[in-house]
Amino acid sequence: MKSLKKLIAVVLAFALVFSAMAVGFAATPFTDVKDDAPYASAVARLAALNITNGVGDGKFGVDQPVTRAQMITFVNRMLGYEDLAEMAKSEKSAFKDVPQNHWAVGQINLAYKLGLAQGVGNGKFDPNSKLTYAQALAFVLRALGFKDLDWPYGYLAKAQDLGLAHGLNLAYNEVIKRGDLALVLDRALEVPMVKYVDGKEVLGEPLISKVATKAEYTVIATNAQDRSVEEGKVAVLDKDGKLTTINAGLVDFSKYLGKKVTVYSERFGDPVYVAEGDNDVVSFTEGQDSVGTTVYKNDDNKTAINVDDNAYVLYNGYLTKISEVIVKEGAEVTIINNNYLIVNGSYDAEAIVYNDVQSGDKYINRNSSFELKDPVTVTGAVSKVTDIKADDYIYYGKQYDVNGEVVGTVIYVVRNHVTGTVTEKSVSGSTYKVSIDTVSYTVSNGTVWDNLILGNKVTVILDKDNVIQGIASASETVEDNYAIFVEKSDPFTAWFAKVKLILPDASEKVFEAVYNDVYDKLPAVAGTIVTYTVNNDGKLNGITSAESKDFNGDYDAKAKVLKGTVNGQSVIFYLTDNTVLLNKTSDGYKALKLSDLTTTSDNALSAVVVVDEYNVAKAVVFDDAQFGGETSTIYAYVTGVATVYADGKQFTRLTVLENGVEKTYDATTTLTINKNTVVKLTLENGKVTAFDSATTVGNVKLSKIDQANLRIIDEAGHGYLLDPNFIVVDKDGNLKGLGDIKSDTVVNLYTNDVGKVFVIEIVQ
Repeated sequence: MKSLKKLIAVVLAFALVFSAMAVGFAATPFTDVKDDAPYASAVARLAALNITNGVGDGKFGVDQPVTRAQMITFVNRMLGYEDLAEMAKSEKSAFKDVPQNHWAVGQINLAYKLGLAQGVGNGKFDPNSKLTYAQALAFVLRALGFKDLDWPYGYLAKAQDLGLAHGLNLAYNEVIKRGDLALVLDRALEVPMVKYVDGKEVLGEPLISKVATKAEYTVIATNAQDRSVEEGKVAVLDKDGKLTTINAGLVDFSKYLGKKVTVYSERFGDPVYVAEGDNDVVSFTEGQDSVGTTVYKNDDNKTAINVDDNAYVLYNGYLTKISEVIVKEGAEVTIINNNYLIVNGSYDAEAIVYNDVQSGDKYINRNSSFELKDPVTVTGAVSKVTDIKADDYIYYGKQYDVNGEVVGTVIYVVRNHVTGTVTEKSVSGSTYKVSIDTVSYTVSNGTVWDNLILGNKVTVILDKDNVIQGIASASETVEDNYAIFVEKSDPFTAWFAKVKLILPDASEKVFEAVYNDVYDKLPAVAGTIVTYTVNNDGKLNGITSAESKDFNGDYDAKAKVLKGTVNGQSVIFYLTDNTVLLNKTSDGYKALKLSDLTTTSDNALSAVVVVDEYNVAKAVVFDDAQFGGETSTIYAYVTGVATVYADGKQFTRLTVLENGVEKTYDATTTLTINKNTVVKLTLENGKVTAFDSATTVGNVKLSKIDQANLRIIDEAGHGYLLDPNFIVVDKDGNLKGLGDIKSDTVVNLYTNDVGKVFVIEIVQ
């Protein structure tokens, strides 16, 4: 379930990020830099910051080598020293091979005076010499403030540590081209500059701070989260908390939603870099529906978290306010700085889809509760509205703006069906369980549970948490026409052939029979349970004696089971609303409904039973069974015994734990029952008339507890089914839980007549 709840959050977050990436790096101003080139965004930012102007004729010169003069110009501009370089033009050239009218004389003079560059010896700078990869890294690292690095591997190692060399597969003495250098320079802009204090490196602001203006903001939304924000803009809170918009520039602000950031902008005000500030971020699963501005963690205490009254919420990918939505239980929540929430998987409603969604439909299920208000975002099993089909399970949500107006629809689609045979059903309090081909599932409600008939083959609809929400197609096991054979006509010839049967409603019917089809298949004994078929003319054209069992035992109305013996072997047969029930009395056959049957005891029933491979009874014919009164059986743990005298009678009063609930029962007489024992009580009209000790498996240790599937295994490898209403107690009768049972804990197991453990008693 957890794994299924995390998958929903990832899908929605991906959709959000994908849509938000419409704001990206702008195209470069150079004709030789393609938009999809690996260095395209790097060149775009360098150009925006006036660090490069290209090589002329509208080109950057991506494949041209870098000269030493070009490199020192790049370095000066990255440090914001362009004006100083202009001033240094008037200074006498520091190198004899750099004439006073050289285009880079000011750049080279400044770099020499600041210690950023040295000559090559003999008073020369060699400005037109092609720069190697290692030399380029050395220039950049010196600009960042690093000192005393060994040549060349000290520079190479430091560049690698800082991420400057990522993806560049160059030898240290290989000539570097301008396209590759653009990557190095662009990465360097985001590296903190270094100062040395007492010989130790101290990090400062990123290098980009030397050439860009900066401002502090909290990021609120791009156009992808709030359509009132223009394309290419981003909504932010300024340092005074005022909501405003700024250009997005070259930055993908969707990465910083809700966070405090420092935005660095170029000379025309467009952002070129964002540095994340100190942010308090907490993520959790919502434990219950939110109330007002309070959300709740899904922990044992449902810890409440109060957020700011005016907190923004990115609700299933769209910006709104906390006052406009309810954060549903199970949603994935991230709170940033207590004033911004990112909520995924919170929906207004959920439902089974009954009709394929067609193009042009305004609603799902033709129900105004599921209005398809554009734009509609569809995630999960499908990505388009028209791909939503009947028997899908959907989570439906409205998208709200900050004023509470509905501005769109979001739908998460689950297409999760399981087909199989219903093999087991149980209910514990308000929890309904069913097994499909032995795999246990929780069922959402009692109505669906009632419609899942034991022995039927079904296709069920599951939600994102694997809970059965409905039945897609319930094809009941093909039911035979059951009847009781009474007699055949005499003589039984091809010209005169009739058969009398008792039908499930206890009525007698005489069928004309197709002689050749049935004459040698008729039972020899009246009262035999048969199955039969008729043709289009209503004539009996098939009859087969059903494989039946002679049963002796009792009926448990609560569990709806026959418990007894067949040929000396213990059996349990399950009855359903589809079971054919007849009672043979001295007055003939009478039809029964399941609701007519009441609990019996003392081996009071004899019957002929036809069952399937799951021991589900298809037909039962009782032999003059007596049903009536209010007799029932319960299994309980006795916590108190008292002898009471009232109304001239003395009787026993029992206090018991029944299904984990303490109850009191009066007996019709005095009973010898000990406290802290497990018993089977027989009740008539609510009073105890008899009791038996429960079947016990004593002094065992459990090696495996599978509570989800109601199964346990002891250390000897014996497996037991748990009754849905099982309890765990200690030897003093105190309620405990399965968590109190460790690998070395000794327990007693008490089973009911169905063989399921209903009490686990911790001995030591």
